[in-house]
Amino acid sequence: MLTVERGAALNWEGDPVNGSVATHTIGPCDLKWLTDSEDNSTGELLMLAAQVTAPHGSDVLEGDKIRHPNGRLFVIDGQVRETPNPFTGFSTGVRFVIAKDGGSGVRRR
Repeated sequence: MLTVERGAALNWEGDPVNGSVATHTIGPCDLKWLTDSEDNSTGELLMLAAQVTAPHGSDVLEGDKIRHPNGRLFVIDGQVRETPNPFTGFSTGVRFVIAKDGGSGVRRR
């Protein structure tokens, strides 16, 4: 189970206007880790990325942040897609990539 954190309206600096963040859970989700490395060029920076497949109809948007059960906060890197099979119309679920890196711990776009 993953927690989706969706902020309220943002000001010009990208901070929530009223400070509140709406959360809800999605899952069970399948995670396939794509990157688990460390960048030592400017210090020790952990870089993580994973492809997530969430159940069909999961409420996830590109601007959401995802909190892993271990407490790490990730951003969605790229698009959120639900691609049904062209022959049967069956969908395995909603797919997106989550990423975390940088000195602040959260990838900046």
